[in-house]
Amino acid sequence: MTTVDILDIAREPVWLIQCDTPIPAGFPSPADDEMGERVDLNKILLPHPTHTYLARVNGTSMDGAPSHIVDGALLAVDCAMKPRVGHVVIAAVENEFTVKRLAKRGEVYWLVPDNPEHAAIEVRGADHVRVWGVVTHVVTELINGKLHEDVRARRLQ
Repeated sequence: MTTVDILDIAREPVWLIQCDTPIPAGFPSPADDEMGERVDLNKILLPHPTHTYLARVNGTSMDGAPSHIVDGALLAVDCAMKPRVGHVVIAAVENEFTVKRLAKRGEVYWLVPDNPEHAAIEVRGADHVRVWGVVTHVVTELINGKLHEDVRARRLQ
């Protein structure tokens, strides 16, 4: 089963410069050298700051389509959002966190992996499975090493 570790996060603004020009997947234009306004990354990733956490994925159950959430990715998890069918959620299954897609088959809810090599988990009640939050954003590292070096994990009890 894919598990997640809940991380401590800074709540103060994380400023990035927004590029006002769309970025083509071709060659950049030399005329596009102007920088845009500053964007607070926390406002994007943490819409409900006191109810939003970062979690690191451990495993491969969600690395298939459509989410492609890979081992080691960081997830922004909003615990204030009401989970709906189709959402990727963090759930506590027998007291261990996992990340799966919430599905409904007939009258039964399931936690379904995007990777078909992993099994779905039937939600048999609040004592067995508890949905903890909705995944709103995924941060995936393209250059190996920095994300794991710079972000430290701490288990929540």
